[in-house]
Amino acid sequence: MKASEDCRSVWMAQGRNGGRWRAFKISAVAAACMLSSAAYAQASGGNSSDATLQNGQPSTLSAAEPATTSLAPVVVSAGREKETATSPVDGYVAKQSATGTKTDTPIVETPQSISVITADQMQAQAVQTVGQALRYTPGVIGEEYGGLNTTIDYFVVRGFPNQFPFVDGLSTETYFTLLAPAVNPYGLERIDVLRGPASVLYGQNIPGGMINLVTKRPTDDPIHEVSFDAGSYGEVGGRFDLSGPVTSDGTLLYRLTGDLGITGSQVDFQTDKHFYIAPALTWKPSADTTFTLLSHFSYRNSSYPTADLPAIGTLYPGPNGARIGTNVFDGEPDFNEIRRTEESIGYEFEHRFNDWFTVRQNVRYTHVNLDEDIVGNEDLEDDNATIDRYAYAAQASSDIFTVDNQAQFKFNTGPLQHTALVGFDYVHSIDRWAENDATSVPSLNLYNPVYGSGPITLGGIDYSVEHHVDQSGLYAQDQIRFGKLVATLGVRQDWANTEEFDRLAGQTDQSNTAQRFTYRAGLVYLFDSGFAPYLSYATSFQPGLGDTFDGSALKPTTGQSVEAGIKFQPPGQKSFAMLSVYNMLQKNVVEPDFDHPEGNFVVQTGGVRVRGVELSGVADLGAGLSLTAAYTYMDGAITASDQGFVGNQPVNVPHNMASLWLDKTFQQGWWKGFGVGGGVRYVGSQFGDEANTLKMPSVTLYDAAVHYDIKHWRFSVNAQNLFDRIYVNCQAEDYCAYGLRRTVIGRATYQW
Repeated sequence: MKASEDCRSVWMAQGRNGGRWRAFKISAVAAACMLSSAAYAQASGGNSSDATLQNGQPSTLSAAEPATTSLAPVVVSAGREKETATSPVDGYVAKQSATGTKTDTPIVETPQSISVITADQMQAQAVQTVGQALRYTPGVIGEEYGGLNTTIDYFVVRGFPNQFPFVDGLSTETYFTLLAPAVNPYGLERIDVLRGPASVLYGQNIPGGMINLVTKRPTDDPIHEVSFDAGSYGEVGGRFDLSGPVTSDGTLLYRLTGDLGITGSQVDFQTDKHFYIAPALTWKPSADTTFTLLSHFSYRNSSYPTADLPAIGTLYPGPNGARIGTNVFDGEPDFNEIRRTEESIGYEFEHRFNDWFTVRQNVRYTHVNLDEDIVGNEDLEDDNATIDRYAYAAQASSDIFTVDNQAQFKFNTGPLQHTALVGFDYVHSIDRWAENDATSVPSLNLYNPVYGSGPITLGGIDYSVEHHVDQSGLYAQDQIRFGKLVATLGVRQDWANTEEFDRLAGQTDQSNTAQRFTYRAGLVYLFDSGFAPYLSYATSFQPGLGDTFDGSALKPTTGQSVEAGIKFQPPGQKSFAMLSVYNMLQKNVVEPDFDHPEGNFVVQTGGVRVRGVELSGVADLGAGLSLTAAYTYMDGAITASDQGFVGNQPVNVPHNMASLWLDKTFQQGWWKGFGVGGGVRYVGSQFGDEANTLKMPSVTLYDAAVHYDIKHWRFSVNAQNLFDRIYVNCQAEDYCAYGLRRTVIGRATYQW
């Protein structure tokens, strides 16, 4: 290479393209120029500064230097761009997250417990739902109702149930859980699990924490992937993920992700057909401005899963010691059906004015439409074998609009370095539900089911409501660094209103208005060794939802949490470990009003306390070995109850949970490209009701994987619940479901 003329032309070309090197995107020729210039200066005995940049251009070589010089070729490898809170992550270990601070912050500096499930981990475990992706996460039960329901995910975080995940940091709150978002895990770049109250940044939320689903975004580096699945119960499916630059200068990027398939179930007559597509576009007119359009459309047609079997016959023996079969369907094959569509569109905008001032605006609108025809269990008859059944046909929809405006400031005050954030967010949610209840439904013997034994007669619309949820919040946060000490302080004021409107009566049944101030404070100390002890205190709130018998307003449900722990991220290694202890309290919990059961009314006298310990670790150890491990101890108690349950254990709060997943890919020899993986999940005994009469025994489940990589192909086979352990999950005496039995999924993936 000619170290003068050829390199000068490269630098001039770079100058014409903006005069600025893009991080980790330097061309091989330009990089070679830098290295060769330095190498030439050293070889000629000249001053090294002769080969450095001056005012953004290479220095002129002296006339004494030869015009041409032959140097050894320089090999430059281009790495992936610097990891951000939304970018792809190589392997299992993420270092950045914005979920805990709304700023792109190292996880080790956030004074709360955070876990990240990366796309690589989800692929290795062949997860089919968000709930399955959460199986190896500390403090989380990802399949609260046994995992059979593919329409919506139900999960519990630190003992507190939550059916409304955040998507890209924006709320999805609505009244009916069936109208909550159903995001395909293949469309996710990662899942962030923030444990502990998050209301100071996000408004209404449970004290246990939040699940933030981070969707895939366009990438600078091209991605081309297609895969095909086949599995248990007749599963057949395909998916694709395409991304990269649209223009040669990289100012316009695209991504298109899709997934479609059909599968059966361990339950008779239950099928699931799904389609998902997510187009995304990023425009970067300058290095300081980014606009990303995010959208998705999904359609699902499935039979309603059997999740309402009686405890007698599932959790406990039935007549003559018999058990209801795991394949038994308690609905009607020609009636039960759910048809659900979801459309969402939004954007993320960011502009950096200078080194200290940046603004962002994130917006999303989501519409969900639902039609369902349901036959289910109403009550177990005296013979403990036959159930009376209910039936209805419902039409429902929801519209959710969310916007989050942020201004970020970076500045110093003496020795203190500040990253300050001020924001205002707004959520507007409307859902509608109209229902035709049946006047007659035939009963069903669960041990000898005969379907179609009588007509299902539907009456006219006898239930039609509309719910409004409005919340606006003003928040401020300051991340203050003093040497190795990092403090995070935040405050927020919320204004919330919830309303239920009876469309048949033409009147408002319930209206709740609340204002709430929440706050948090946390400290982290960053040792050079990678250890980072932390301490935090935070509060939370949720507006009251439901109807009281006398029409009185509901108070906000409030929570508070104290948490301490230590994080460990060894310098130069891809591993992360965390130990945390916490104590959480929730007040004004809404409970069913058993004194007036005919109207589905609620009372608000409940209180719950959960304290515990969590230990977790995730690592990419090199040589193709990755692992994730977790242990959770929880001690929960009902502290206030109008139903006499004080002192009892809350629902879905096992004392112990543990998990371990290992995956090894051989790097050389005859076994090169071949890999095996295996995992074990343990969930301790827990109760399925607040009266503590339904005790679910502990369960240990095993997973396994075999995969082989060759050239552009990856072939894999995953088995979940490998030894086909049968277990039961109950949420009430007549609301039990069998957990997922053994499923095997084979997948072939081609990348180019």
